Amino acid sequence: MLTLPMAEALRRHDAAARITFVVQEYTSSLVALCPFVDDVISIPARDLTGGIQTFARTLRAQRFDAAFFAYPRPRLAFAARLAGIPIRAGIAYRWYSFLFTHRRKEHRHPSLLHERDYNLRLLRNAGIEAGEALLPQLLIPDALREEARHELASAGIEEGQRFVVLHPGSGGSAKDWPPERFAELAQMLGKDEDLISIVTGTPSERKLQERVVAQSAGYARPISSSLSLVQLAAVLSGAALCVANSTGPLHLAAAVGTPVLGLYPFERVCHPRRWGPLGHHVRVLTPPLAEDCTDCASSSCPQHDDMLRIEASDAAEAAQDLLAGQG
Repeated sequence: MLTLPMAEALRRHDAAARITFVVQEYTSSLVALCPFVDDVISIPARDLTGGIQTFARTLRAQRFDAAFFAYPRPRLAFAARLAGIPIRAGIAYRWYSFLFTHRRKEHRHPSLLHERDYNLRLLRNAGIEAGEALLPQLLIPDALREEARHELASAGIEEGQRFVVLHPGSGGSAKDWPPERFAELAQMLGKDEDLISIVTGTPSERKLQERVVAQSAGYARPISSSLSLVQLAAVLSGAALCVANSTGPLHLAAAVGTPVLGLYPFERVCHPRRWGPLGHHVRVLTPPLAEDCTDCASSSCPQHDDMLRIEASDAAEAAQDLLAGQG
């Protein structure tokens, strides 16, 4: 999701350019919803598991002028070189960086910038200016909106009803706000009788989803955990708000224009400064820093970087601000 602004930057640089993304299979239909992406090539995993020569022939047939490696992988880099792609831009500090013609001398682990901005800097290395801060964008077609309406109806959400999406899982990508806090938030938001909370999750997160619903005193209801990514994006596009941990659905919601509240730890590797949601109506909450703790000041404090320290009342207040258009 945070590489999609690269597509818009390339389109602004050359309106006639044909822009292709190489992504894992499970995200290919999602990337195809980006208005600046023309084609998608999918691979089974994050890198080629074999068939470098075969993939190089696929790339060569497309006659690409440039390849930008936002997530560099060695076999993909070898395939791009074998394909004879003239411009190959990536970071400078991998053992296979010699395969790149344009190398960005920048470490990302200090997390001083947003991941979007690190990605856009790869373009600048090839002389392409990104200009203003760009946002991920996805356009939901009418057919997907109709599928979303059907799924919402199955969850008891009638057309026109306002609803908030709560997504308590993260696939292990970050520290999570506990499910009991999500349930508590659902109860607080439920004081508005016109607002319904629905809980989303993947099939592996079904028990977590059920736990939030069970502890919500009837104020939250589940929606199918078997939604595809594009169906989930369509559901999110109709929500009044999405509240989630640092995870893909949070970025999905922001990309379809839905206000979002992100719940993040403050440790450096997961910090919202690098991984926060990008949109016009976004808020982020992190555990409060302890005032006289030197570890907190260095963003490395397991004692105080505890997601339980984000109170449901604080999340409810931020959510109400977003719902009122003050985010």
